[in-house]
Amino acid sequence: MKIRFINIAVFFFLATTIMAQEQFPKYGKPVDIPIYLSATFAELRPNHLHSGIDIKTQGVEGKAVYAVADGYVSRIGVSPYGYGLALYITHYDGYTSVYGHLQRFSPNIAKYVKNYQYSHKTFTSQIYPSKDKFQVKKGDLIAYSGNSGGSGGPHLHFEIRHTDSEKPVNPLYFGYKIADDVKPKIIGAAVYPVGETTIEEKIDPMYFSLSGDNGKYALKDRKYVHANGEVAFGVCAYDQVGTSPNKNGPYLYELYLDGTLAYQVECDSFSFDEQRYVNSLLDYRHYKEKKSSYVRTEVDPFNKISVISRKNGIVEVAEGDTVAVMFKIIDYAGNASTLSFSLVGTAPVKVELPSHRRSEYFVKADGSMNASVEIEAFSVKTTKGTFFRDEWVQTGQRDRSDCCSRIYRFGDEGLAVFKNVTVSITPDEKWKKQKGLFIASIGKDGKVSSLGGSMKEGRMVTETRTLGEYAIMVDSIAPKVTASNFKTGQSIKELNSLRFKISDDMTGIDSYNIYLNDEWVLGKYDAKNNLLYYEFDEHLPAGNINVKVVVKDAVGNEKTLKAKVVN
Repeated sequence: MKIRFINIAVFFFLATTIMAQEQFPKYGKPVDIPIYLSATFAELRPNHLHSGIDIKTQGVEGKAVYAVADGYVSRIGVSPYGYGLALYITHYDGYTSVYGHLQRFSPNIAKYVKNYQYSHKTFTSQIYPSKDKFQVKKGDLIAYSGNSGGSGGPHLHFEIRHTDSEKPVNPLYFGYKIADDVKPKIIGAAVYPVGETTIEEKIDPMYFSLSGDNGKYALKDRKYVHANGEVAFGVCAYDQVGTSPNKNGPYLYELYLDGTLAYQVECDSFSFDEQRYVNSLLDYRHYKEKKSSYVRTEVDPFNKISVISRKNGIVEVAEGDTVAVMFKIIDYAGNASTLSFSLVGTAPVKVELPSHRRSEYFVKADGSMNASVEIEAFSVKTTKGTFFRDEWVQTGQRDRSDCCSRIYRFGDEGLAVFKNVTVSITPDEKWKKQKGLFIASIGKDGKVSSLGGSMKEGRMVTETRTLGEYAIMVDSIAPKVTASNFKTGQSIKELNSLRFKISDDMTGIDSYNIYLNDEWVLGKYDAKNNLLYYEFDEHLPAGNINVKVVVKDAVGNEKTLKAKVVN
């Protein structure tokens, strides 16, 4: 038995002591209700790590949100996506707190934001007030909790970042105590071949169901896994924080081989520019196919994610070897669960390795081979570090009647990349001067998603991290706009807003504007509910009002709704 060692002693020492050495201040609570979590810090999610904690707000919006320490409002965000309404407070001790998915800001901040939106004629805003504009004290009311942006339900997204680097750090380091005596749940294990390894006389990864409970787990119906060659491992686990039923991310993942700590993932801090490395840490293809997240112990050459603090997750076994394998999964409160089994070395087995077709390209992750692939009127360009490791990439082409080009393939949805690839397609001759062209991604189910793109030297070009099938399509259909709480000609004296349903099934909503008697008014956009609305304010005219709503999609198709109301 041989463990693949990497000379990381200094790195490991720094990674495991930096958080212990840092002295964290004790902050106040951002809400005045008991803190229960629906998501933990640095949960490993496809495409990103969760950069804060999600605090439950008792299933409702409108809970008061408070500054956790003295400081000043340094940034205000308004978006129909992502964090929705968000506040950033810079503190005087080197940290910045972030409050996301808010329903509304405190009155003085709300007035300032509204004035900015009217002066710039925009709903979406990123505002950076001067340091002396909104000074706050610990415990000051700053906002109310909500469900704005990309939120899936009422809660407060709460972050703490290092101000200088903007690296998020686990907010639980700042004195928040949450009762938790629940051990993490381990629900699956995997063993992966590395190179020409066989596992149970096959060359494919193996996934195992588990038995056990209350912190002690084993492989179901077996004690051993037989292999020959280099092997890596995977584990699927979740944590429940105290009485919260939500399936959250654990704090520590550890792998022990023959009693020695070989591999560790510690969810304490990271930088935003490394987020997509998580797709290499996870068994990405298995997630795309089965929707379950396995943490892999093999570290790909171009995976630079910093939460991996020990990297010896591969072991080589030969005939006669036995390796004791143990995963330990630990939550922030120190509750631990273990999964134990043995890896047994067997005699080499001759197996037929998969052959590669002429339509497959071997792409080197360092950019030295097949960084550019061209097929007929289609090309894809990659750069060093686009892929996490060297990959065989399947290509191909076919026809579909509703496309403005052939459909071309480069890889598939289960193949993860870190950087964008540049996709370029020449449209068929009869479509070259057509307006509304875009590059589409076509999923396994035939569903079309827009990747955007623009015409450059006769070719449609876009950048994307989505691999699979691509084609040029045309969007000639304008968005849909309908009034949802009034009819033309009616009195609106009993209403407090004008509301509209807006949607676009192809390239998506790009811009939206509401005019009353030809004067722009603030239209707020709730993207996940396809809702655009104007809340009555001092800009609402009296008497007869001509209402006009103009909505454009991403390729410029425009829809205008006109109505008359009486105030």
